[in-house]
Amino acid sequence: MSRAEMPPLAWVALGLLAALAATNALFLALLQTGGPFIGLVLYAVLLYRWQQRDYRAAVIGGLAGLAVHIVEVATVGWSDYPTLVTLNLILPAALVPMAWLVDRQARQADDEQTR
Repeated sequence: MSRAEMPPLAWVALGLLAALAATNALFLALLQTGGPFIGLVLYAVLLYRWQQRDYRAAVIGGLAGLAVHIVEVATVGWSDYPTLVTLNLILPAALVPMAWLVDRQARQADDEQTR
């Protein structure tokens, strides 16, 4: 499946990954701490893996990002940038089911091609 053949859900999930990378880049510029840097690296790796059609990595990365930010909000509370924290909670929560569906569609398409 080439990029031109990607289903619409794949483009949505790719947009969510790009938005997560941008959110963490902005957080890094504002806070200049290690947490957003780790998030930026994670989502950059997931974008790279997406090009390799490794959609499960996006599911796992989304779950990890969501868990980290839930724990962060529960222990530290909201930061001075509540919009960015909210994005870091909502975007991975949306990414997980999207990436899972894209992975499922890609596997079904691969199965149909091998028949």
